[in-house]
Amino acid sequence: MNLRSIIRACLYITLFVLAAPAAHAQREDMQRRGTVGGSVGITGSVLLPSGNPADNGVRVTLRNSTLPLMTIPTDRNGEFKFVNLAEGIYFVEAVGDSKLYETVTQQVELVRGRGANLTIYLKAKTEVRDAKANDRSISLAELNQKVPAGARKEYEKSLKLAGEGKTEQAVERLRGALVIYPEYLAARNQLGAQYLKLKLPAEAVEQFEAALKIDPKAFRPRLNLGIIAVEQKDYPAAITHLRQALTADASDPAPHLYIGIALLGTDDLQSSFDELSKAIILSNSEYAVAHYYIAFIHTKRGERADAVRELQTYLESAPTGELADHARTMLDEMK
Repeated sequence: MNLRSIIRACLYITLFVLAAPAAHAQREDMQRRGTVGGSVGITGSVLLPSGNPADNGVRVTLRNSTLPLMTIPTDRNGEFKFVNLAEGIYFVEAVGDSKLYETVTQQVELVRGRGANLTIYLKAKTEVRDAKANDRSISLAELNQKVPAGARKEYEKSLKLAGEGKTEQAVERLRGALVIYPEYLAARNQLGAQYLKLKLPAEAVEQFEAALKIDPKAFRPRLNLGIIAVEQKDYPAAITHLRQALTADASDPAPHLYIGIALLGTDDLQSSFDELSKAIILSNSEYAVAHYYIAFIHTKRGERADAVRELQTYLESAPTGELADHARTMLDEMK
């Protein structure tokens, strides 16, 4: 080995020795924060005081004893999931509409090889507890339902199973709840949502339509029918359903997003732009996909610079989003 090779080898060894303690310390810090070193997770559902699933408006924060680790929104069925966590004690904090609900925190201990599933009930603030009907996503008929204890128990078990990814078992529990109480609106809607997970849209539609026969003003089943129609590219039907959903609750960003997509499908560009913009204004980053569809509107209008800006905004907000790869392809083509 010549002198130059010996010097290079000594340099590599020195760098490795210096870097190893720093890397070890960084890994220990990340493990203390619960971000690496584990294969377990925390899943769960956030429910309103009525027992209905919360929607995308709830932010769920995972904390350890000292620091917040990450914050995610619930999906439209009120579900959330934290994955790849290390063993230890965590705190899960759910924050809904601060005007209506208290912040709720649950402690959970993760042990090796075993995750946790939570059901978190939001608590109405004292000053609004008698005014729950102000939550327009829940109709008065739904609030007034006197659900038998047996049906509610089956429903809550279904939510736990759904959070664990046991969709077929969740469906069986929901069917059991509906045997006990066929008018159970929340169970009808949740059963439809589980059928969608199983890629059974016809069965899902049947449940949502059954819910609307019980209460034509129910927001969630109407919204879900609109979303299904959008996915099936039946834009006129989607627009009809989603306009009715907006009548029930115009403050929810979801119907604005999907009616914007449906209007884009009918080439009503200005109306589509208006609805997609409302979805962005009313929501947090989980509705960043609206920027993707606004980029299409700018492309159709020949507004290339605006389309590039919207695609870049979408990718900055949702770099791993469902449509992120297509957005990058569009950007490459435009450049």
